[in-house]
Amino acid sequence: MNSLDKIYGLNGFFMDFGLERIAALMKFAGNPQNKLKIIHVAGTNGKGSTCRFLYYILKEHGLKTGLYTSPHLDSFNERIVVGEDTISDSDVARLNDFFNKIANKENIFKKIGKPTFFELTTAICFKYFFEKKVEVAVIETGLGGRLDATNIVKKPLVSVITNISADHKDILGNSLKKIALEKAGIIKKNSIAVCGERNKKIRQIIYDYALGANSLFYSYDKVKLIKKGFFYEYKGLNIDIKNIKNPNFALYQNDNLKLATLAVEIISKYYSKTLKFNLNEELLRRAVLKFKSEGRFEIIKYKNNYIILDGAHNPDGIKNLIFSLKKIFPNNNFVTIFAVMRDKDYNTILKRLSTLGGKIIFTGLCKNERALETKELKKISVINKYFKDIFISGGIKESLETALKIKSSDDIILICGSLYLIGEFKKLTKGSIN
Repeated sequence: MNSLDKIYGLNGFFMDFGLERIAALMKFAGNPQNKLKIIHVAGTNGKGSTCRFLYYILKEHGLKTGLYTSPHLDSFNERIVVGEDTISDSDVARLNDFFNKIANKENIFKKIGKPTFFELTTAICFKYFFEKKVEVAVIETGLGGRLDATNIVKKPLVSVITNISADHKDILGNSLKKIALEKAGIIKKNSIAVCGERNKKIRQIIYDYALGANSLFYSYDKVKLIKKGFFYEYKGLNIDIKNIKNPNFALYQNDNLKLATLAVEIISKYYSKTLKFNLNEELLRRAVLKFKSEGRFEIIKYKNNYIILDGAHNPDGIKNLIFSLKKIFPNNNFVTIFAVMRDKDYNTILKRLSTLGGKIIFTGLCKNERALETKELKKISVINKYFKDIFISGGIKESLETALKIKSSDDIILICGSLYLIGEFKKLTKGSIN
């Protein structure tokens, strides 16, 4: 069994929130996370893409930048990046052994339990970034914020919250207020918070939390990203940047770009000396052009057919996806390949997805116990008359074959509902997509 199999076998999809185990792991490792300069990002949607915008911008300015995101699509190593390189298999194996020895040796873990998959991965990330002498690390929360393993960070440069919507209600709370407070839990005392939430009432909750922590609060509604032909102009707090070109067509990515630009403007204002970072217009433009976020409105060509991959997996994510699809492809129909986890609000997701029309293929996911069964998806859709043409498939290979058979010449294939589904597609088509 290799190191990655050992990590996956540790807890699978098991989640047990709290900071006791990660705190113990980090203590025995010398608390490397406290020696790093960190940007901490939470939110319901867009946090992965916001992290990537931050990563590209900081890296283009010459900083040795680390990026920690989840989940991965094809390879575990995608989760941990320094500069241009993902973490190597040998480093994963070495650090996995290091932390497992701690967990097996130290008595405290007999009392508090062994680390979960995400806790171990987070521990590996922090130690690896410290070893690599990363100058700034961009850290994405796994789930929530307050009790997420990444929240072992004592005081980040800035805490960024993208937005708040209903997701993981069974864990984070059954109201937007409760979810907002969980996400706001990454804001530390006497620090800086940056918020991308549009809803004034929800934004006020996050603002009040920051105020209670005696932290500075910046909201992205105070800056603008204005479309000018094929380009955008950022009108910030103290800087205007013209001729920004976003290579990702999704309209929702502009929100993530705007938030990330505000965050780096603030970092440049407060940490120009300690981080040796001064925001440069040309470097930012170059960085944004390099932006790549796999599985987020990613348009590819496979066997001369256009396919859009989008990991939208909650009602708001689906709404934003459909809005972009209708704006960008107003004259096309879609053949949708769809899978979803059973802990999601799948009824609302299906209802919103039905407004796109076209044909839908419900597919199974390989060895994923959290996935909702295809027959259940079909049953809900038939009862509510969501879709006219429904197909059932055992897996992504069969789904793709079906989609290619039933599509018309101008139809676009859409794959959405779960990043795990996008990952399975990536593995299946590796080396044969453009």
